[in-house]
This record gives sequence, C-alpha cells and structure tokens, in this order.
Amino acid sequence: MIGFMITNLITDDNEFLVNGKLGQWVFSKSPNYDDMVSPILTKGACGNTFSAELATLSHKSTDAEFSTCCDEIIDICLLLSFIQARCITPSGSSRFSDISFIQLGDDFIPARSIVGFPEIEVKTGFTNLFLDWKSSIHPTLNNKKLRLFLSHYLSGLTCFTLEDIFLSLGVQMDLIKQEEIKIKGQNMTYQDGMKSASARYGIIPLSPAYTKMRNDIVHEGVLSGKNFKNKSKEDCSKVIIDTLNWIDQYILAALNISQKITYSERWKTRNMLHGLPSISVR
Repeated sequence: MIGFMITNLITDDNEFLVNGKLGQWVFSKSPNYDDMVSPILTKGACGNTFSAELATLSHKSTDAEFSTCCDEIIDICLLLSFIQARCITPSGSSRFSDISFIQLGDDFIPARSIVGFPEIEVKTGFTNLFLDWKSSIHPTLNNKKLRLFLSHYLSGLTCFTLEDIFLSLGVQMDLIKQEEIKIKGQNMTYQDGMKSASARYGIIPLSPAYTKMRNDIVHEGVLSGKNFKNKSKEDCSKVIIDTLNWIDQYILAALNISQKITYSERWKTRNMLHGLPSISVR
C-alpha cells in the first residue's frame, strides 16, 4: 500500500473514494483534522488534513505503475485545488504507507498558503464528484492539457495584486485558445478562442472589456490604459471576476461535472475589490 498525506483539504466528508487506473484511492480525515481547519482558513497555515491511500501499489510494483500512481494523485489534488481555491497537494507519506518518501520530488506541487477565496459547492460529496474519474474525467484532463491549466490556475491564486492574477488569467485563456486551435485546425485570436469555447460548452462569452484590459496589461503594464480607458479599481475587478467565473464554467463543462456542482457564480467583485491591492488603478 502507498499512502500520501494531503494538505489543506477541508470537507464534511470523513472519507471519500476515487477509482483510479491502478485501483481505488481512499481519502480519510486525519485524527487532528478539527484542530487544523481554523488555522488553515484564517491564518494561512498548511496542515495534513487527509490521507490518500492506494492498496494495490507495493514494493513489487513496476516503475511505470509507481509513476502512474504519482501522476494520478497530483491530478486529483489539482482538481480539488480548483474546487476549493486552496493548494491541496501531497506533502509526504502517510503513517501506514509501505512505501515511504524521505522527501517528495520536484514532480509534486509544494504546499503553500492560499487564504480568502471562495469554494465551489459540491452537491453530494467527493465520491460522487469523482465517480467518472477513471472513465472520463482523468482522460479528458490529460487530452486537453488541463494539468498545465489547473497548475496555472493555482499559481494565479498565490497573487499579490490584481495585476498578478489578471496576467495569470491571460495565460489560462491562451491555453484555451490553443485547445480550440487544435480542435478546429485554424489560427484564432484570444477573442476568437474564447468565443469558440463558449459556443462549444454553452457559456455566455466574455464582454469586449476582457480583451481591452488584457491588451492594456500586456502592452502598457496597467489594467486601465489606452484601450480600457479611465477605469476604476472596481471596474477592473469586475472584469477579473467575470473571467474567473467564465473559467469556472469552462473547466466544469470540459470535465463534464457541471451537474455535480451547486453552481452559482462563486467569484464576487468584493473578493478582488477589498481583498487585493492594485499597483496601476485606484
């Protein structure tokens, strides 16, 4: 059996299951879970709130099976990070793991503090959310290069300013554009890629304000410049919020898990207006 400690996963589920390529992952709450929740949510602490164990892996397993196992737990945690807007990641071996890590390698995302962003509400628990992990969610995640996308998403949440997070969103939108180019076999602008993905998944397209503000941050280093003129911090925050909510819908639709989410737009203007400073607008 191989087991990992999982940082900063917070849920009412005491246990949930994920059917993986090599067998069933069992996620279980740590004994001191309750003591860690408040410091994680309010003080930016990192704590091992869960363990994740896979009984089918052992010292007799092949290198390929070990790599498959590690890749899968990283991807499961990336999706959990997206859902909870926190850095949920393996941090070491669980207590009863037959295979122990002296230190996790560079393949794993290091634990870090992300505080104050809203979660997506899962309807009936994580076992149901991950029910199609092996058959459709994980293959789609791989085929659409969503590991890279979700990594950028998570990195964006470690931002210091509105400019930081909007530049990160620009990278994510470029990845979406590249996916649409691959599907359609033709060059596209950012706007074309966004509109194509919107049509594919039934999402309301972003307004032209996104493109104007993107051009200003890329070419002038400000959120409000020659294209998105004379805008306030609140105006710019709204564009960022609209983009984050659009990306939420894109990921949920691409992975076909929208029906398992109690979806209302989780990102509100107040999350950015009063939560992050700006170095270019007031």
